[in-house]
Amino acid sequence: MQSSRRRFLASSLALGGAPLLARAQQIGLGASTALPAGVAQALATARIPQQSCAFVLQAQDSATSELFFNADALMNPASVLKLVTTYAALRILGPAHVWKTPVYATGPIRAGVLQGDLAFVGSGDPHLMADNLWSIAGRLRDLGIRRIRGDVLIDRQAFDLPPHDPAAFDGDATAPYNVGPDAFLVNFGVLRLGFVPDAQARQVRVTVEPPLAGFDLREAPRLTTAACGNWKDRLGADWKQPFAPRFSGGYAAACGPQTWNIAPEVSDNAYVQRLLGALFAQVGIAWNGQVRTADLPAGATELTVWDSPALAVIVRDINKYSNNVMAQQVFLTLALQAGAQRATWEGAQQAVMQWLSAHDLAMPGLVLDNGCGLSRIARISATDLNALLRAAWNSPVMPEFVSSLPLAGEDGTLRRHFRDPDTAGRIHAKTGSLDGVLSLAGYAQARNGRRYTFAALVNDPRAGGAWPALEAFVGGFMQAA
Repeated sequence: MQSSRRRFLASSLALGGAPLLARAQQIGLGASTALPAGVAQALATARIPQQSCAFVLQAQDSATSELFFNADALMNPASVLKLVTTYAALRILGPAHVWKTPVYATGPIRAGVLQGDLAFVGSGDPHLMADNLWSIAGRLRDLGIRRIRGDVLIDRQAFDLPPHDPAAFDGDATAPYNVGPDAFLVNFGVLRLGFVPDAQARQVRVTVEPPLAGFDLREAPRLTTAACGNWKDRLGADWKQPFAPRFSGGYAAACGPQTWNIAPEVSDNAYVQRLLGALFAQVGIAWNGQVRTADLPAGATELTVWDSPALAVIVRDINKYSNNVMAQQVFLTLALQAGAQRATWEGAQQAVMQWLSAHDLAMPGLVLDNGCGLSRIARISATDLNALLRAAWNSPVMPEFVSSLPLAGEDGTLRRHFRDPDTAGRIHAKTGSLDGVLSLAGYAQARNGRRYTFAALVNDPRAGGAWPALEAFVGGFMQAA
C-alpha cells in the first residue's frame, strides 16, 4: 500500500509519422499471424490453447504491426484495464488535478470548545491517509479547538453507489484488493499488522497501523522454531471482533519481521471512528462523539481544506502497485468531471467511452465495469490496448503515463520479472492477473534502440502458467530487433 516516489524513468524519444494512424493501418496487412516458436512452445508446455490468447506487437515508428494474433478478440484484461482509466483520467482531469476534502464546523468555537459537529465532505480522494487526517487534526488544534462537543459528520454525497459486498468477487472479504470505493475513503480501509519475533523475550510482538482507539490484541501468536512456510495460515487468526483479534496459532522466528494487510469487516464509519479517536487524542483534542454519515448542514463554516497528491502521483501508485480501489475512485471522479451531481458506475463508464470516441479511440467492444479490472465481465481487445498505448505515447501526458507503469526488474508488479540484463529497465508495462487471466501491455526498447508497443492477453483456466510465454514474447522481439 505504500506509495512509490521514484524519479522519472520514461523515455523522451519522439515517434515518427502521424500522431495516431487509423486502426486499419495499425493492424497492417503484412503483420504475422503466427506465434513465434518460443511463445507457441511455452503455451504448449503450460497446456494453454493458442486461441485462448491474443498478442499484438508494433514498432512505434511503423504504421503496421509486426505481430497480430487473435488481437481483435474481446478478452478479460484483469488489471491491464487500469491503462484505460488512468490514461483517460490524465487527459480529462490533467496531471495536476487534486481532490479537495473540506472540513466544516456546524457551531462556533468558544473557549477552545467546538459547540457543534465537525463535518468532512468527501470528494472521492483516492489517497486520503491516516497521516493526512493527523495533519488535519493538527490544523484544528491550531485553530484553537481543544474539544469537540458534537459528532463527526461525513458527507458522502459525491458517490451514489449500491452497497458494496467485499466477499462478492472471490469470497475473501478481508482482502485489501476487495475494498470498495467511498467518497470518504480513508487509508484504503485497511489495517497493517506487523509481526516481530523477539527471541530473548520468547514472544511475538504485534503492532497495528494506523493507530485505532480501543484496538485490543486479545491473544498474540506463540513464538515457534518451525520453518517459516505459509506463516499467515499458521497464525490461527480470529477476526470475529475486528478491533480485538486473536491469534491462537504460532509464528516462526525464522520468518523474521512480516506485515499483513487486512481489511476488517466493519462499517466505514466504525473504522473512521476508531481512527479519529486515536488521532484527536494524539494532538490533544477531546472528543467522545460518534461518526455519522450525513449531508453537510446549511450554514456550516469551513475550517480547512485538505488537498490530495496530484493525479500524476496518484496514477503511479495505481499502475505500479495495481491498487484497485484507487483506480475505482479515479474512475468515478470522471463521472463528476463530466457534470454528474453524484458519481455512478454508469456515469463513469459513459464519460470514458465518450472521451475515447471523441479522440479517435472508439472501442465498441470495451466493457469497463468498475474501471479497475477486478471484474469477470470487463473486456477489451489487444488491438484497442495497442491503439491506446500509441495514442498515449503521442499525447501531452506521455511522461506521466509511461513513468506510472511498472519498470521491468525494478519496481511495482514487474519487480520480479524480466530481470535479465537485456530486458531489465527496458520495459514499462502494466500487469494483470486473476484466476484464469494473465495479461501484460506496455512499452519496450529493443537492443538496437527501437521502441515497441505490445499487448498480450491470456484467458484460460491455466492462465497462471503463461508467464514463460509472455516472457518469450517480449524477450524474443527485444533480442531479435
